[in-house]
Order: sequence, then structure tokens, then C-alpha cells
Amino acid sequence: MIVVKNLEKHYKIAKRDPGLRGAIKSLFHRKFETKKAVKKINMHIKAGEMVGYIGANGAGKSTTIKMLTGILTPTSGEVKVNGIIPYENRQ
Repeated sequence: MIVVKNLEKHYKIAKRDPGLRGAIKSLFHRKFETKKAVKKINMHIKAGEMVGYIGANGAGKSTTIKMLTGILTPTSGEVKVNGIIPYENRQ
């Protein structure tokens, strides 16, 4: 059984001005932009149930699967796979 409640993943990306001046300036004063890869996903998949997970490029499919397997830690929300929180019990 897979239970997902309000799952979100945000990435903090460094921004810089163009050119050599922008590169030097970014060494001392970094600006960041937050990108939302996954926005509030909720789902409940019962044992033995088959599902398809489709969407456009950049929709967050791979990021969601990585959070379900424990490779990535979600920014917020809850994930349980067979009663286990995958990113806490990763080996």
C-alpha cells in the first residue's frame, strides 16, 4: 500500500547575472530562486492495484518516484510505502 499526502519537493537554484562580472559577483552575493518540482500530490494505492503515472515533460514524475523509493527527501508532506517512510529507512 502506498499513501502520499500533500507531497512537495522544492529545489533552491543559484541565479547569476550574465558575463564575467556576474560570475565574480555571484561568488560573494548569491541570489537563489526556488523551483517547485512537485506540488501537493495526494494518492492512495492499495495492495495489488496497478496504476499508470503519466504527465508532460517536467511535470515531476521522476522526482515523485524518487521520493517514493527513498532516493530523495520531500520538502514537505508524507510518504508511506507498506507502512514504512522510505527516506528514513534507506540503506
